[in-house]
Amino acid sequence: MNKSKLKEFFLCTRPHSYPASIAPVLFGATYALKYVEKFSHLKFIVFLLACLLIQAATNLFNEYYDYKKGLDKIDSQGISGSIVKGKLSEKEVMNGAIVLYLIALGLGLILTLMSSIYVLFIGFLCMMVGYFYTGGKYPIAYSPFGEIVSGFFMGTVIIALSFFFQTSYINFPIIIVSIPLFLLIGAILLANNIRDLDNDKISGRKTYAIMVGKRKAIYTLAMAFFGVYTTNLIFSLTKLGSVFNLLVFLTIPLAIKIIKGFRNNTDKKTMAPFMVMTAKLTISVGFLMSIANILAYILR
Repeated sequence: MNKSKLKEFFLCTRPHSYPASIAPVLFGATYALKYVEKFSHLKFIVFLLACLLIQAATNLFNEYYDYKKGLDKIDSQGISGSIVKGKLSEKEVMNGAIVLYLIALGLGLILTLMSSIYVLFIGFLCMMVGYFYTGGKYPIAYSPFGEIVSGFFMGTVIIALSFFFQTSYINFPIIIVSIPLFLLIGAILLANNIRDLDNDKISGRKTYAIMVGKRKAIYTLAMAFFGVYTTNLIFSLTKLGSVFNLLVFLTIPLAIKIIKGFRNNTDKKTMAPFMVMTAKLTISVGFLMSIANILAYILR
């Protein structure tokens, strides 16, 4: 594969989405700081690489199956367009996804040897969810449950695993503190589905946004954002977090801008920037919560 092909392949993995995988891994690991005496940088790096590879492969599967189902067009929003523009073949995209999955599986085996056999089973389950997100006869992304599934696996599960690799156990607090990222990662998909609502109707999808309509979908998005700030306020007042969790409130103007943007725009092109802002909000909150963990650890 020549240099131009490699560059196109990289773009097809949608690198702009990578921080959405980094944030949960970083948050889970930094939350473990108050429970461990020695932090394992090796486990952190290996797990982070595995998560990035799984996300990149999932994005390739999305590109492949959305193309095969005729959903991707030249002017489609949020895609790399590598196949529809003829820059990569269907086979190249699918083979690339499989190669990335195999590498991620190898890293999963290393993590299993370093921790527990259960890690292999959970990792395999995450990979299957990544594939069936848009693959298979009944893709998760085309159903009303896409937001919940993506939020749970990319939010709660990844955070809990990142915590587990440092502590060798999972406790109740790590599940509770994963709620904000659970909500926000689900919100990324919801924002995407609000933007694509009209096109998805035509294609036969049955997303949550289609089932409840645009107005209620935007209300749900607003409630998810409200949940993020409410939970962080609770964390700041309890042992679940620290006063530094209030740093998250710096992102409130962005959240308000997103909701207003979706309410005031009806065209997918004018709504597209607010979908991107939702991803930025998720990344910002994830990193600010991680910074809060680090500051609480340093100043304890």
